[in-house]
Amino acid sequence: MFKLAGVLEDCLNAGSREMGIRLSQEKITVFRTYYEILSQENEKYNLTSIEGEREVAVKHFLDSLACVSVLDFKNTCVVDVGTGAGFPGLPLKIFCPEMEILLVDSVKKKVAFLEDLVERLGITGVSVRWDRAETMGVCGEFREKADIVVSRAVAPLNVLAEICLPLVSPGGHFLSMKGPGAGEEIFAATRAIEMLGGRLGRSERIKLPIGNDERTLVLIKKVGHTPKGYPRRPGMPAKKPLGG
Repeated sequence: MFKLAGVLEDCLNAGSREMGIRLSQEKITVFRTYYEILSQENEKYNLTSIEGEREVAVKHFLDSLACVSVLDFKNTCVVDVGTGAGFPGLPLKIFCPEMEILLVDSVKKKVAFLEDLVERLGITGVSVRWDRAETMGVCGEFREKADIVVSRAVAPLNVLAEICLPLVSPGGHFLSMKGPGAGEEIFAATRAIEMLGGRLGRSERIKLPIGNDERTLVLIKKVGHTPKGYPRRPGMPAKKPLGG
C-alpha cells in the first residue's frame, strides 16, 4: 500500500533543499527508520530530550548535516567524539556513504544503543567505541589518524580542543558544533588550539531551516603535531583547561 510522507519526510525534503543539499528518497527512508528506533529506545537509554518528527528532523538530522557546508566528508576517516545517539556522525554517514566513521561515547548504554542501531540500519563503514577521547588520544591506534574529528559535545571549546585535536592527523580538521553565542568561547580557546598543533579557521554562523535556530560551526585545521603529554589524563582538560 502506498504510504503518504509524514512530518519527518516533509521536514527533511524542505529543509535539505533550503540548505542546498539533496537527500534521495532512499536516504530519507533510512532517516525514517533511524527516527523510529530512536523513538522506541529513547526512554530505555535516555538518549535525547528532543522528541517528535519535526524536532528530530530539524534539531538532530538537519543540524548534523549542516557540517557539509564547511567540509567535504567524501572518502574521509572521521571520528565523532561524544556522539550520544549518533549525532552528528551517523546522519553524516547516511548522507555521505563513502566516508568511514568511528562513533565514540563514554556512556556504555549509549554505545549499546548505537551498536544495535547501526546493525538494524544495515550501514557498513561504521564502528562504535566505548571510550574517552583523552584515552584514545594517547593510543597509537588512534592518535593523529583521523582526517576529520567532529563533536557536538557540550563542553567549552578549549576543553574540546585538547581531547579532539590529538586525534586529528596533520592537514586534517576538527569541526566543533556550537550555539550562536560562541564568540567568547572561540577567543578563549585560541591559545589552547595553537598549543595543540591547530590553527583556528573560519567560524560560520548558520540558521537551521524551518525553525531558524542558530548554530556556529567552528573549523580548526591541524597544522602541526600535538606535543607529547596531550591530552592529559581523563578529567584534567575540563578541570584545568588550557589557556584558562
